[in-house]
Amino acid sequence: MDRVADLRSDYDRLGVLLEACEPSAAAGLARERRLIGELLEALEKPKVVPLVDQLADRRTSRTKSGGAATRRRQPG
Repeated sequence: MDRVADLRSDYDRLGVLLEACEPSAAAGLARERRLIGELLEALEKPKVVPLVDQLADRRTSRTKSGGAATRRRQPG
């Protein structure tokens, strides 16, 4: 099996255990299930990025400010 399938089965198994466990153990199981859920979300995101998002990334990267503006020397 691949990593996503392994994590999915662990996530499901923790859900079953969470329903049947004592309240004292529920916090630890819920935390582990939440962490696995975050990993699953990151792994299951679509790999293809829409063209609109690619163009937006390019536009925002070019318009970043370079810092404070330099002062011109004033005659005097």
